[in-house]
Amino acid sequence: MADRIDTNYQKGTLQTQQQDQSQPRKTAAETGAQVTDRVSLGNVEETGETYGPGLKVASAYELLRSLVIETLQDQGVALQVSTDEVDIDFATMTPEEAQELISEDGYFGVEQTSDRIVDFAVNAFGNDPERLQEMKDAIDQGFLEAQEAFGGALPDISRQTYEAIMDKLDAFAAQFEESKE
Repeated sequence: MADRIDTNYQKGTLQTQQQDQSQPRKTAAETGAQVTDRVSLGNVEETGETYGPGLKVASAYELLRSLVIETLQDQGVALQVSTDEVDIDFATMTPEEAQELISEDGYFGVEQTSDRIVDFAVNAFGNDPERLQEMKDAIDQGFLEAQEAFGGALPDISRQTYEAIMDKLDAFAAQFEESKE
């Protein structure tokens, strides 16, 4: 089979390409040729829009939503969450429903989320105000790990939730200080 390979073919093609580069290029319109796809390495030419009819471009929300859903499914995480207060289906959630969940009075809003975290921390540490610093350290560690998982930065709502948690923990400890006096 090796005896059928024409080694001059590749050399001839390369020489032809080198010769063609020395001459000015003609556009498809000038040569009457049909326009086809091409790849350019190095010299970048600006091209016009190439979208065909009926192309549906997803919104940024749809792209993010589909990415989150796919990631959760790949990790085996359920796309539905049910609590006493709310039933959430991430697969069918609209932007309005998501906004409502993180609103001031929403289930994932600053107040309700910080309340749940503080209640958990206080109960996990035996309702002991002497362990306040341990509670804060554990919450700090959780937020740092979340920050790393999200690429080094958390959204503003997370910062607001963190501040509310720390204020509520301080208020928890302060009520015991007042009773001692």
